[in-house]
Amino acid sequence: MNVKKSVILAFLVASGILLQLLESFVGIFMFVPGYKIGLANIAGLFALYMYDEKSMAYVSLLRIFLSSLMQGTLFSVSFWLSLSGGLLACLAMILAYKSKMFSIYGVSILGASFHNIGQVIAITWIYQQYFMQLFLPILLALSIVSGILIAVICKKVLSRLNGGIYGKI
Repeated sequence: MNVKKSVILAFLVASGILLQLLESFVGIFMFVPGYKIGLANIAGLFALYMYDEKSMAYVSLLRIFLSSLMQGTLFSVSFWLSLSGGLLACLAMILAYKSKMFSIYGVSILGASFHNIGQVIAITWIYQQYFMQLFLPILLALSIVSGILIAVICKKVLSRLNGGIYGKI
């Protein structure tokens, strides 16, 4: 990895941390407990389309660890929920991206959906409370909205930075 790429990935990790911290201050009133839009995922999606799959995993997972460390929640329940969702989302996004069957919107929606699936699996496993799975259909519907929003922002940034190269994503 060259120096320029390392610096850009570090800035993406920092941007993701900042977006995650800002989003944690804003409480969105929803009927689903703990729902967030996931603006920090812009950094990971950007790394995927700007560089490669390994860069996206690096940005996303390092962001999860460092933001949990900064918030004082490292190895707490919220950390494990974030990590399980992040790992599953990375895997789904990598597979969708490599298949070349999905646009940036499909990749983003799959990432948001699998992030919610990972969190529901983790919360069910940690607390042994199976009623949390009842929230999954609502979370999946909301992840479509979140995924589209993240993809629109990411696509706009990519097209601006690359002079329209990614305008057809």
